[in-house]
Amino acid sequence: MTDVPVDGPEFDRWLAEADLALESARREAGAGAHNWACFLAEQSAQLAVKGLLHGLALAPWGHDLDGLGRSVAEAGLAVPEEISHTLARLGRHYIPARYPDAHAAGPAADHYTGSDSAEAVSDAGAVLAFVRTAWATLHG
Repeated sequence: MTDVPVDGPEFDRWLAEADLALESARREAGAGAHNWACFLAEQSAQLAVKGLLHGLALAPWGHDLDGLGRSVAEAGLAVPEEISHTLARLGRHYIPARYPDAHAAGPAADHYTGSDSAEAVSDAGAVLAFVRTAWATLHG
């Protein structure tokens, strides 16, 4: 990509929040609140991808990680297939991790395990790494 307008301060602002959300996800996983860890991991990825788009002077809207990933690709940045799959996995945590009525029975917490939160935290870390690498490519 050449001649792309970039807004470094806006990117940094969103990435700082993404980092805080990921740290919060790690704490919640450590405390056994696996559903909340999964939601916070999803939020971390969402903040990071939105930060990349804001940094490109675009105006991302919504909460669909798949759609946000497509917006990154439409902006001209290559999104590896594994990152697309990662965004899809994380996106599944947006609602059911928080709401008891997203499940047939029991609270949301009953439907999440340590392996779920470990995967979600790892996935969010991969998304943040991708976003940072993509941002760095814009600066040569």
